[in-house]
Amino acid sequence: MWSKAPVVVLAAVLALSACSRDPRTTRLPLDLADIPKIQKQLDKLPPDERELVLAYLQRSKGDVLPAKFADPDNPLTARTFAEAIKLQKEWKVKHAADTERMESLAEAREEAYEPLRRAISATLLRREIMTADEASGRQPQPGRALNNNEVLVVTYRLQNHGSETITRVTGSVQVRSESDPKSLLGLAQCWIDHREPVGGSQSVEVRCSNLRGSSGERAKDFVALDERRLIVTWEPKTVEFATGKVLRSE
Repeated sequence: MWSKAPVVVLAAVLALSACSRDPRTTRLPLDLADIPKIQKQLDKLPPDERELVLAYLQRSKGDVLPAKFADPDNPLTARTFAEAIKLQKEWKVKHAADTERMESLAEAREEAYEPLRRAISATLLRREIMTADEASGRQPQPGRALNNNEVLVVTYRLQNHGSETITRVTGSVQVRSESDPKSLLGLAQCWIDHREPVGGSQSVEVRCSNLRGSSGERAKDFVALDERRLIVTWEPKTVEFATGKVLRSE
């Protein structure tokens, strides 16, 4: 007579293997900066579930509370993808009206940016780790100590798409990860206030750097990321032309 023990063990092994392959069992990161570390598991989810997980992480900011301490109207208790999907679905039902209003406002902002984006665009050119002296353009001088602290330097290209000279452009540009496109933090942010003329169909490079602190591991990870996984968002505020014409998004 065959023993049932091997069958039971095999069934347990198969069940465990299936569980390990299910991306929904993946643990949520406790820091939004760690989202790229779970990218492979996110990619295995259907698009709608992946969006739910990322939306939940944005709401929770990585926080997780025991059920007895959680807000019953907005519990942030999820520890896995599966739990995050469930809680985010419930949250969407409760806040459908607010979500619709926010999406409507976002659409209105995008429409306001469009004429300015047609006039001038901002694209990502380079991501570099430099010393503070290199970033500021300081040359070594006798008697002056070197500042070798590492800083992140991001270079963008401003491209004038029209025939008129642009004399000033202001706006913000943010780089996000493809895995976290709605992040409020982003991987790099820059406020641009360029006051030099950009001729018709001409372009200019602008650099943004954080000269106050070291680049950190997160900045180094950002530099190493595949450019195809980056999303650049350009939100121009004003575009002034040599003719005196001014475009505003607000």
